[in-house]
Amino acid sequence: MEETNKLCNTEEKKAIFFDIDGTLHCASVGIPLSAKEGIKKLKEKGHLVFICTGRTKAMLFNELDDMGFDGIIAGAGTYVEYEKEVLYRYDLDEETARCIATDFRAKDIIPVPEGHDIFYLEDESKWSEEYRYVYEKYYSNVGGHIEKMPKDDKGIKCAKMSGILHKDSHIEKARATYEEDYHVVFHGNVIIELIPKGFSKAEGIKLILDKLGISKENTYAFGDSMNDYEMLEYVQYGVAMGHSDERLLKVASYVTDTVENDGIYKALEKYGLI
Repeated sequence: MEETNKLCNTEEKKAIFFDIDGTLHCASVGIPLSAKEGIKKLKEKGHLVFICTGRTKAMLFNELDDMGFDGIIAGAGTYVEYEKEVLYRYDLDEETARCIATDFRAKDIIPVPEGHDIFYLEDESKWSEEYRYVYEKYYSNVGGHIEKMPKDDKGIKCAKMSGILHKDSHIEKARATYEEDYHVVFHGNVIIELIPKGFSKAEGIKLILDKLGISKENTYAFGDSMNDYEMLEYVQYGVAMGHSDERLLKVASYVTDTVENDGIYKALEKYGLI
């Protein structure tokens, strides 16, 4: 017999979506034990839990596989997966990716093509110290999905393009060049991220909800940066982490504590989800 605390139909299920960096995971503690426990309790109650990240599929780390997520929205909505089935996948055509990479270099930005199978890195001697820290703390544990940029950028496959910034990067020129066709997101003065317009974490969530027949009234999302803006605005209950970008607070239903201070667990309790 099914456990009595299991939900018995789709209408009663809640769908909860988690950003990774700065939300589920941080450099100082990794994924807090309280977050893991909270997600375990959500699963025990029959709720559905999803990763919803700007990282592409290739940039996810193995620890996430052990947490029982029902699906993945990756690459800011360019990849959607439910129970290991790929529901949607978008890739930039190679010529577009190569043109952006060339233009980034002309603007003193180091291109980082982010694919669902592979992401590419150039000579690390060119990295800023800030990016080196980000790489060591956030990206060095993704296993064999990293490759060096091929000669003349031939054959690169990516869903979106990011770039490593440094003091000489032409940031405003980059914004002006790409803002018509891409959502241009800056992560401090460290990384520029180009998300093709028409894609967002919110669009990925819509696809999941349509697939599973879950109403928006039963949706929750956790995030901290501006690539979470559409997601927190779209779901019924958008939760901003305690250190979030100030602009994100305008669309959040609730502001919880920081990652390190058990922010996820506290918000799940606040909403009666666990």
